[in-house]
Amino acid sequence: MRTRATIAAVTGALALAGLVAPTAVADDAPRRDSSRPVLEKFQQAKKPSARSSKAAAPVISNVVVNGGKPFVVGIADKPIRAVFNVKSPGGIGDAYSEIWHGTTYNENTPFIPMDGVKGCAGTWVNCTADFLVMPSIDLTSNARAGKWNIGVAVADAGFLNETVNEKAGSVTILRESRLTTDATPEGVKKGKPLTVNGSLRIVNWNAQNFGAYANQTVHLEFMKKGATAYSRVKTLKTDKAGNVKTTVTASADGYWRYVYPGVASAIAPKTSVADFIDVR
Repeated sequence: MRTRATIAAVTGALALAGLVAPTAVADDAPRRDSSRPVLEKFQQAKKPSARSSKAAAPVISNVVVNGGKPFVVGIADKPIRAVFNVKSPGGIGDAYSEIWHGTTYNENTPFIPMDGVKGCAGTWVNCTADFLVMPSIDLTSNARAGKWNIGVAVADAGFLNETVNEKAGSVTILRESRLTTDATPEGVKKGKPLTVNGSLRIVNWNAQNFGAYANQTVHLEFMKKGATAYSRVKTLKTDKAGNVKTTVTASADGYWRYVYPGVASAIAPKTSVADFIDVR
């Protein structure tokens, strides 16, 4: 549990934003402060003061979230990490980062504040910012799947110069999918029918649960024992309950599995655990 961190001894926009490493809070404190996103205040940092105009402002670069890969989330809280480079001839006084959703940043923007930042000490450093994605707070609608921006703000050691980039990078957050495969009967005779059942479930952030996903394409694949690659056998659609079922002819020992390709920028693809069938 946590609230947004605060700081008093910072000048300019960073003072308004409250840049500081998080402090401990009581167990019964709110999980997240409902105050406005910090980056809302960052615009003011873009107006250099007379005292800071002669000094070089920090330079932010190479911002990467989750290693550059999509981030898959269900209904459980899940940590995510961002890394970025900072070059600041005058050293670094503080740094802050925030992940936010939408095209325009304002007081109603959904946001995920950082839990802490490490490595931001020196004149040319690699910083690490950690976040905790809380679906019950951050992902309350399926419409929040897709691109999230990351903003970064850095103050120099004297807190005289600040650099802010509201869209320093991005990460794609995808809804988690679950898929099963069950081939029966076990020990089927060669040439006899083999039934392969499957079930597709997708997280529903609106309801904060996993539900059936109807009319979705799944591929049935088979790999013969001793082989190294799967072959596609059939392409099917899930029914109203998110289930799929088909019958094939047993020909050899091997592994059966269903594969769900996912939905671009919305739902993560999923490959089920394979089910081995011994053909007698």
